[in-house]
Amino acid sequence: AVSALVGDDLYAVLSTPSEGLWSWAQGNVLSSVVPPLLAFILALAAVWVVTEQVVIRWLHYLQRIASIYARGRFSVRAKAAEAPPEIRQLADTLDLMAGTIVERDADLHESLQHKDDLMREIHHRVKNNLQIISSMVSMQQRALSDPAAKSAMNDTRQRISALALVYRALYQGPDLRQVDLGAFLEELTAQLIVSESSSGRVVRTRVEADELVIDPDKLAPLALFAVEAISNAQKHAFAGRGGDLDVLFRVRDELASLEISNSGEPDAPPATLGDGVGRTLMTAFARQLGGKAEFTPNDKGGLSALLSFPGPEKQYETPAAKLQFKRNR
Repeated sequence: AVSALVGDDLYAVLSTPSEGLWSWAQGNVLSSVVPPLLAFILALAAVWVVTEQVVIRWLHYLQRIASIYARGRFSVRAKAAEAPPEIRQLADTLDLMAGTIVERDADLHESLQHKDDLMREIHHRVKNNLQIISSMVSMQQRALSDPAAKSAMNDTRQRISALALVYRALYQGPDLRQVDLGAFLEELTAQLIVSESSSGRVVRTRVEADELVIDPDKLAPLALFAVEAISNAQKHAFAGRGGDLDVLFRVRDELASLEISNSGEPDAPPATLGDGVGRTLMTAFARQLGGKAEFTPNDKGGLSALLSFPGPEKQYETPAAKLQFKRNR
């Protein structure tokens, strides 16, 4: 309202403010803070929901796929057709990686199988060649008349036959890198004693072995040690009468031992092993295994040859883990 006070020179003006958009909030501090805060919370919730649906959910999915790949199951493929372009590209990269690993593993398995096949063929041919040499030595032995010469040729033939058996065990076994020692010792003992049976002499054998698989590098000297010990028994203990032969293999903690014992003649002096070729070879085979050889008379009047060496490779943990030695002839 306007009122003139002094002519047209002085006026009095009275007014009240008009209501604005936020005029209701003037004088109320709480009402001025809540709306912006509420708007911020709603915006944050919207961002969280969108991020969860568009990014986080797919990242968790790809994490599960990567965990499956880490366990070796590369046949599973990521399905991210509905994911954002960046996530879809990451899923395609994981699929490509899995496919590449599957192809590489297949190539490696094929290469290893080819290598194993070649090694088995080599072992087979070496075994055949050793058997041919053994047959030639046997023919030469039969042509000799000197008993000492025939005995020396027989020793050579038995050593060659034992090596042939080593190679046969390698290519017929399920693993080229290890051999079931128990079954091998049974086969070797039977092969060496068969000549005693054919001559009418009865040799009672007992073969006991703790379950162990052994490296081929150790199998050959161990087999040749057994050949020398059994050959010595054939010459000096079983000649003309037969007897008892015990072949015992034991594993105790980190030490393995092979003991070959034979019975002696009743009322005969205690058996001994001289300083000939057999003892020299057996001592050399023990050194090759990093062990030692001991020769002592036993309570049966015969001789016990003990081979001790360290480091057994692997004992069987379960019956299913046993390696079966094939006896195909």
